[in-house]
Amino acid sequence: MSEPQTSDLPVLPLQLAVSDEELATMDEAGLRAQIGYLQRLLLDVDCGFWEWHPESGRQRAAGAVWALFDDDPSSALSGLWSGAPLSLVHSDDRDKLRALRQRIGAQGGAIDVTFRAYDSAGQLYWMRLWARAVSRSDAAGRPQLLVIGGCADYTEALSVRYLSNLPGERPLQALAGVSDGLWEWDLRADEVVLDRACWAMLGYENHQVDADARTALSHWRARMLPEDYPRAQQAMHDHVREQVPLDVEFRLWHRDGGIVWVRCRGRVQRNSEGLPVRVLGVLQDITGNREALERAERELQQLRRENSNRADLLFSLSHELRTPLNAILGYSQMVELDQSLNPDQRQRLGEIRRAGQHLLHLVGDVLELARIDSHRLAPSMEPMQPAALVEDCKRLLEPLAETRRVSLIFEPLGWDSAYICADPVRFKQVVLNLAGNAVKYNRENGRVVMNFAPQAEGWLRLSILDTGTGIPEEKRAEVFEPFNRLGAEKGQIEGTGVGLAIARRLTEAMGGRIDFDSHEDQGSVFWIEFPMIDAPVEVMQLSPGPRVPVKFPACRILQVANRPAGVNRLRTMLNGFSQVQLAVAEDAVEAIFAARTQCPDMVLFDAAMPGMAAADMAHILKEDPLTAGITFVAIGEYGGEECDAALPESYDLAQLCQVAEKCAAGTEKLD
Repeated sequence: MSEPQTSDLPVLPLQLAVSDEELATMDEAGLRAQIGYLQRLLLDVDCGFWEWHPESGRQRAAGAVWALFDDDPSSALSGLWSGAPLSLVHSDDRDKLRALRQRIGAQGGAIDVTFRAYDSAGQLYWMRLWARAVSRSDAAGRPQLLVIGGCADYTEALSVRYLSNLPGERPLQALAGVSDGLWEWDLRADEVVLDRACWAMLGYENHQVDADARTALSHWRARMLPEDYPRAQQAMHDHVREQVPLDVEFRLWHRDGGIVWVRCRGRVQRNSEGLPVRVLGVLQDITGNREALERAERELQQLRRENSNRADLLFSLSHELRTPLNAILGYSQMVELDQSLNPDQRQRLGEIRRAGQHLLHLVGDVLELARIDSHRLAPSMEPMQPAALVEDCKRLLEPLAETRRVSLIFEPLGWDSAYICADPVRFKQVVLNLAGNAVKYNRENGRVVMNFAPQAEGWLRLSILDTGTGIPEEKRAEVFEPFNRLGAEKGQIEGTGVGLAIARRLTEAMGGRIDFDSHEDQGSVFWIEFPMIDAPVEVMQLSPGPRVPVKFPACRILQVANRPAGVNRLRTMLNGFSQVQLAVAEDAVEAIFAARTQCPDMVLFDAAMPGMAAADMAHILKEDPLTAGITFVAIGEYGGEECDAALPESYDLAQLCQVAEKCAAGTEKLD
C-alpha cells in the first residue's frame, strides 16, 4: 500500500480517542469534544442510546430509532428492554431478552443481541441492542450498577436473510404486494400482530393505530359484527385443534361506519413436539366481490320475476287463443261436411283447418315451454324400464314413418331389463320428439335406428340415428334454441321449432343429458342418457326358480302394528294356513294386554311403532312371568339383544316360516 502523500501544510491530529491513556491526557474541552462525537454517532437516523439503572428502574433514551415504536423514547425502551411484558418484542425473543436483562443487572458485563419487534401497526423490525454495565457510587457512597447502551434498526440487513429461511412466510411477503394484509397469532401469549394493510382495511393509517400485540386482538373483536364472531372463532379453533383448513369470511365495521367483507386464511405452525405455537395468515378485502355477488343475485331475482311475469302472460294468452282457435277448427270441420261445396272451396277450407291446427300446436308448445321455464312442471320421478316406452313410441310413429317411406328400427341390444329413474310421461314425450324429427326430416327410403348402449359411470344412452341431410357445424349452437328451425321453415315440412328446446329442458329436469352428433349430407345421431339404477325391491325379490311349498307350523301370532298396509300384507301372506291364528294390536297398551290374556306363541312388533321402543316392549314381556316365554320378533330396522329374532321390513313368507319353526322348536324343548 502506498504511503499517504505529505505536504508542507499543517496536519490535523486524529480526534477520536481509542484508549484510556489518551482520555487521561485530555483536558475538559477535549473530553467534551469526544462526548459530542460519540453522541452524534449514536443519534444517527437508525440509532439511539439509552441508560438503565437495574436497582431503581430509572431510565432514559434518545435518538431517532425509538420513534419507530413510540413518540416517547422512554416508553419505547420499556417495550423493548426494561418493561416486564416486553409487549413490543416478538414472543419468541422475549425469554432471551429477559435472561440477558437478568444477567447484566445482577452480574454486570456486556450484551449484544439482535431480536424482532413490532410497531403499533404490526410492522416487523429487526433490532440490535448492545450495552455495558458500569459501576458508580451513589450519594451515600454505595456502589451501584448502571447500564449504558445503544440501539439500531437492522431490518434491512437481517429481514431478507430471515425470510429466506422461513418458506412458510415467503408467500405472505409476496401477498403484501397485492394489498392483502398479513397477520400472526401467537397462541402461547394469545397476541395478534397485524400489518399496515390489515389496519388499512378498516380505514386506519399508520399513525392512527394505537394498538400493540396485546390490544390488537380485542380491537378487531370489537370491530367484528356480533353475528359473525362465533363463526370466525369456531373456524380458528377448528384449524388449531382439528387441523381443518382455515378459510372463513366475516364482516368488520369500517372506521367511517360502513361494512367491510374480509376473507381470512392461514396455517398453523407447530414446534418439534407437534404442539401449535402460532398461526400465520393473510386477510383479503372481498367487499367488492361480495357487492358484485349481491348485485348479481338481485339481478337474478329481477330476471326470475320478469320470467314469471312473462310465463303468466303466456299462460293467459295461450288459454285465450285456444278458445277461438278451437271454434275456428270446429266450424271449419262442420263446413267441410257440406256436400254442396265445390272442390276449390273444399281445398280452401282444408288450408284453413291445417293452418288452425298448426297454430294450435304452436300455442301448445309455447305453453309447455313456459311451464317448464317457470318450474311449474315438476317431473314425477320413478324407477322405469326405458326399453318398453321406446317400443311404445315406435308403434306410435310407425304410421308417420310409412307415410314418409322411412324404415323405423328399434334395437334394445340386450338392455330390455335395464332400469333408470325418470318421469315415464316426460321420457316418452322426449323420445317422440326426437324420433319424430328423425322421421320427418329424413330422406325418402331413409332409416331411423334407435338403440341402447352403456356409457361410463353407469349411464345408459338411447341413440336415435337418422339418414337425413344432417346439420351444418356452424349451426350447431342454434339447434336447441326455441323457434329456430335452422332454415326448415322454408320447406314443406310443418313444425314450430320448439320441440328440441322442450326435449332438452325436460331431459335436464329429469337429471339426464342430451346432445347430438351430425355430419352434413350424412345424417345425425341425437341421444339422451340417464344413470342406470338397480331394479326395484319388489322385482329383486321375485324368485326365478319354482316355488317350494312352505309348511307353516301351527302357532298363535300377535302382530303389533298401526299401519294397515303391514297388517293386510301379513293377513294375505297367511291366507290358506288355517293352523295359524293371527291377532292384531294397534298400540303398546293393547299389545301388552293381548299378550297376557291370549298367550300367543310369537309377537311380531313393528319397530316403527310410535309410543314405545321395541327394546322396552321386549323387556316388559320378558319380566312378566305370564309372557316371559313368548318369542319376541322385531320387524324393521332394529338389532337389539332384547329381541329373540329380527326380520326386515320387507320379509317374505319363507323368512317368517323360519322364525316360526325356531319358535316352535323352542316351545317343544320347554315342554
